[in-house]
This record gives sequence, structure tokens and C-alpha cells, in this order.
Amino acid sequence: MRFSIITPSFKQLDHLARCAASVEAQADSVSLEHIIQDGGTGNEFDSWATSQTFAKCFQEPDEGMYDAINRGFSRSTGDILAWLNCDEQYLPGTLAKVEAYFDQHPDIDILFGDIIVCDADLKPVCYRRSVHPWRVQIRRCFLPNYSAATFFRRRIIEDGHLLDTRYRAIADAVWIHKLLGYGYQAAVLPEPLSLFVLTGENLGHTSASVQEARDWGGHDSLLARIEARLLRAIYQARKFFAGAYSSHQANFTYFVDSPPIERRFSGMLGGRWPGKDY
Repeated sequence: MRFSIITPSFKQLDHLARCAASVEAQADSVSLEHIIQDGGTGNEFDSWATSQTFAKCFQEPDEGMYDAINRGFSRSTGDILAWLNCDEQYLPGTLAKVEAYFDQHPDIDILFGDIIVCDADLKPVCYRRSVHPWRVQIRRCFLPNYSAATFFRRRIIEDGHLLDTRYRAIADAVWIHKLLGYGYQAAVLPEPLSLFVLTGENLGHTSASVQEARDWGGHDSLLARIEARLLRAIYQARKFFAGAYSSHQANFTYFVDSPPIERRFSGMLGGRWPGKDY
């Protein structure tokens, strides 16, 4: 199998350098290409891109993050696709684990994994377990999976299912909801695959994201609000029985500083998102 990893970029070069290093480190065990779609960072990006010997870098105007990802999909050649934002990294051995899973499960179209969350100083703060998404929960509450640890077969793109660029912040949730509705099969690999950094500017934590989710999910009716509370409670129960709220022993290396250098973490991480009850 060959992987295509797409990274949308815009004025996050320090994060991007660490992201790119984490992708390139996967090349020892799998065949892959890394396509970076920059939306107009300027000369600073051009200078960095010319120093790259692995990633394929493109700088052109786009209509936002999801349009940049779609542009990367159109340039991709891999059998398994994913996107990894600038403030995210793959953990060592991630793509080899994903390749083995898809090879052993030819009926699975989409694979979700766990993530490690770091604070803005790149200190690991929690371990987030993924659970299999329910379409109704995605619509009424949120997508309980993480794009940084989501992988899918090329046939989804070949079938014409690109991200809907009308959405600026929740297109990934809308996309997964649609794919499950079309009958694509999803599974969960309960292992930490990626690292996500809480920068304070993450798109999914903005007011735009909240408003888009409300508009798309039809949250304003009394019935919808009751249903959302019930689904959230069921989700928390599913997470509990999956061991998501227990502490996990984590041992991994990841990239810090600029230029990137590797750091090792070994310790226990709780399962709750900082500041959240789920």
C-alpha cells in the first residue's frame, strides 16, 4: 500500500516543520508521499519549502483549510489517504500499524485511532480514546473521532466524496456523517496514532465551529436538545466501558523545537480533555 498524507498550511511554519518531520519519519517502514498545500504564507514558506527533500510543497490561493485538503487529494496517488494539520504529528510506527490493519481488513473503508493531546508548550496532557461514531451523534452532538488519526481508502475519493467547502470548521464531521450514510464501513484501532497540540487557535474550538455545528445539526428545537443530552450521556457511557476515562501508560517520541528535535515521553496520561467533562 502507498499512503498520501495531505497537510493544509497557512502561517504556522514552526508547527509545520515538526509535522513534516513526523511524517517523513514514517517513510522507513511504509511507502508514502506528503503533500503540503499552503494557502499563501509567502516568502517564508517558499524558503522553507526549498529546503525540503521529502515533502511535495505547493503554495496557491485557496478557499480555506478544507479546500486546501481537497486540492491535495486531487494531487495524491496513494491507496490510503489522510490529512494531518500543521499542529499535529504522527507518532512513531503509526502508518505501519494502519497499513497492517487495512491489509487484514479489506472490508474496512475508514479507520479511526486514538490521539495524545499536548498543551501549547508541547507537554502531553491527556490520552483520548476513539470510539466508533454513530451518525445521529455526529449530527446532534459532535464527531467523537479525530482527523489527525483518521485514514481512509482511495475509493472514497474516487467515488467523488470530497470535503464540503461550504463549511469552514466542521466539514470533517459532515463528511464522516455522509460517508457512513452511504454505507462505507468504519472501524477503530485502539492505539495512539497521533499527537494534537492545543494551540489556542484550533479551528474546531472556535465560535465559528460551534455555530456551524448548531446550524447543521438543527440544535435549536426542544426535541433536538433533549436528544443531544441523551446521546452525550450514551457517548460518555460508551467511552467509560471502552476504558477512555482511565489513565494510560504512554511511551513515545515526538518532535519539539525549531528546527525539530525528538523528545521522549514516558508516563501516565488521563483520558479527559482539558476543561471538558467528556
